[in-house]
Amino acid sequence: MSIKNQKLLYHLTSLDNFESILTYGLLARNDIRYFDDVAESDIINFRKDKNLTQYVPFHFFARNPFDGRVQKNFPEKQFIYICVSREFAKENNFLIIPKHPKTIKNLITYNYLEGYEMIEWELMDKRDYLDDNCRHVCMAECLSPSKISHNHFSNVFVKSQEIQTIINQICLDILRNSPNFYINVNAHMFTD
Repeated sequence: MSIKNQKLLYHLTSLDNFESILTYGLLARNDIRYFDDVAESDIINFRKDKNLTQYVPFHFFARNPFDGRVQKNFPEKQFIYICVSREFAKENNFLIIPKHPKTIKNLITYNYLEGYEMIEWELMDKRDYLDDNCRHVCMAECLSPSKISHNHFSNVFVKSQEIQTIINQICLDILRNSPNFYINVNAHMFTD
């Protein structure tokens, strides 16, 4: 199935952040005080300069070049994907940048529908990370203008049953019951 027709958006984060995310919501970098930060400093500085740290960023598929780089840079960490539906994004005025923001000279964020149509979906489907243009399109972003409560999560994807057990326990500790989102084990979504 083409990435264009899929149903979810993906936010990669360290497992160590999940407790705080359940408590306070998935927040924009500007609103977070303490967290396990895995982003590269030059990317953070670029995002600050372009006022992108006021949004919660998502990608259109897992194992994109950003996700792979972060996991390779921090092999000792456990990562999870927090997902929301694309329908939720459309209804809640998410914005879209149709390729990696750092590759756009005059950076513009587009409303969801306009940005969605601007993405080069056929090129994204190729996932050829050796091709610069394809790699940049694969890092198109969907940006939430506000925090996202766990009540709006669709799925949390984890690498193993062990991590699924940890996530379930955190949910019980914080929420005092089972979560209203799915917790799925899918090792193929993560790098080795």
